[in-house]
Amino acid sequence: MIPIVKGKEPAALTKAKRAMRNTPDTTFNYTALRGESKREVLEALLAEQGHLCAYCTCRIGVGDRLATIEHLIPQNPEDSAPDGELSLDYHNLVAVCDGRGGATCDKRRGNEPLTVDPTKPYTLDSIFYHRDGRIDAVDGSVRRDLEVMLGLNASGTNLCGNRSKTMEAIEKSIDRAIKRRGAEGNRAVKKAICAKVLKLFENQVDMKEKYLGAKLYKARKLFSKFA
Repeated sequence: MIPIVKGKEPAALTKAKRAMRNTPDTTFNYTALRGESKREVLEALLAEQGHLCAYCTCRIGVGDRLATIEHLIPQNPEDSAPDGELSLDYHNLVAVCDGRGGATCDKRRGNEPLTVDPTKPYTLDSIFYHRDGRIDAVDGSVRRDLEVMLGLNASGTNLCGNRSKTMEAIEKSIDRAIKRRGAEGNRAVKKAICAKVLKLFENQVDMKEKYLGAKLYKARKLFSKFA
């Protein structure tokens, strides 16, 4: 999981909300958002997320990799009445994957509230990754969200395996770069190599690399080793 920087509300959503307010007998909530307006909102979300699922960070919205709109704060909470304004608040919307048949992400979560929120970076601060690709967190509430609510380590999916492989690939790539430079005993060069790799990951904007959270974690860990 990586931080998501929310942009300005898309013009299509602003226009659709205005139309809802001005149309008699139309309920002002997310269910009234349809067609081209909904598609344009999803496209805006995909662009600001680099075409990565807000939760598992797999590739979405490209080819046959489906993407849907998710509400960070549920639009139909079990402990309170639905909030039409909140259901159409762009800052409460993110793009997510298909949920792997209900095993992960929003399809597993349903309408349960979450502590972790990719639009609030501080809720991600305690997240770390095990070598086998499992995502974990020091904060118990966040750990529960990752494990139980979102199923990001669910057996029967390829998430852990893919994260493990991508972290291993980064480590091997840096090791090869160090050997090419003949820098096995040069801490400063090792640090510079790790810094370059880390910068490449941190500066991604458009089509971000899948499982970027795991890649950033591994690159930062290797950089700190030589800092």
